[in-house]
Amino acid sequence: MNMKALLRQRKVQCGIIGVFLILIIIIFLAATQMNKVKIDFKLNDNVIEYGTDEACIDWKKRTVTNGSKITVKELDTKKVGLIDIVLTVCLDDTCQEFIEQAEIKDTKNPEIKLKKETVEFTEGDKFDPASNIESVKDPIDGDIRKSNDNNITKNGYIITSDVKTDKAGKYTVKIIAYDVNGNKAERSYKVTVKEKPKKPDTAINPPTRYNQGNAGENQSDNGKGNSASGGNTSQEKPHYRTDISNTYFSQINAWRKQNGLEPYPHTAEAQAEADRRAMELVKEYKHDASYEFSENIGHGGAGFDFFQAWKASPNHNGSMLERTMFTAMAVSVVEYNGHWYAVTSFRCKDYY
Repeated sequence: MNMKALLRQRKVQCGIIGVFLILIIIIFLAATQMNKVKIDFKLNDNVIEYGTDEACIDWKKRTVTNGSKITVKELDTKKVGLIDIVLTVCLDDTCQEFIEQAEIKDTKNPEIKLKKETVEFTEGDKFDPASNIESVKDPIDGDIRKSNDNNITKNGYIITSDVKTDKAGKYTVKIIAYDVNGNKAERSYKVTVKEKPKKPDTAINPPTRYNQGNAGENQSDNGKGNSASGGNTSQEKPHYRTDISNTYFSQINAWRKQNGLEPYPHTAEAQAEADRRAMELVKEYKHDASYEFSENIGHGGAGFDFFQAWKASPNHNGSMLERTMFTAMAVSVVEYNGHWYAVTSFRCKDYY
């Protein structure tokens, strides 16, 4: 065989081998492709509530897939709007990434809680519209703070009020709250301003000293003239009126309950302070409580209603409706020569 024929034979052989190798490769690739796992995935529900914990999202319920496991890369649900999320879907040992678009929406309004639906107070008393608000909160972000900007539309609340503290009538207080994403909530309550009781004939807290014989007080009718110290006379001795003081104690605690406050407890220590001070008022009418007590005092003719007078006075009423400063209370009334001398002693919290 000559050289040319040999070369042709070699070429034919190499061609046959090459075709055979190509067929083997094609068959291998086809077999591999047939055995490859195909993952189907489609996100049906792409709306996520603002602030949702990603770990609580059931992605399988939100998708159509043949995958057995779905995981999501870091997802910030505190950013409202459209976002891209990367989901890894696995089936058996095969995993594949899918990029989908989701929307974060804040659909929950702020929550405004009131202490009472209606508020009552007397003309001239102090009134803070915010005092009846228990809380203003966003379900996700928590407390919302009061704002002085009446044009605010995000992250704050404002109060509007037509209450006139010096005029009896019925009024409305409205609270408008916005969360950080602009969701709005409104709540209102009614306010009744009651007419102030008529001014008593005898003031409850004048700086009178009875050893000065003012205004005919403490006069003796037995012909002996004024008593220099304002103490006992032959006609009558100062004596306690527990029936009256018990009534005042009950009225004050009922007034506290009416205003959403816990009643003051009675203690022997507070009673001893009140009894001591009531007797002292007979001799010298002035504030002189022990350092661990605060007090409301008053004097007037027998039958005078000190409770109503204290309610009509902002400072005295404030003591009766104090929220945190006092821990106990007692009332004492002493009668002497046709007059009543009354003391409510409040035990200060800092001294327990």
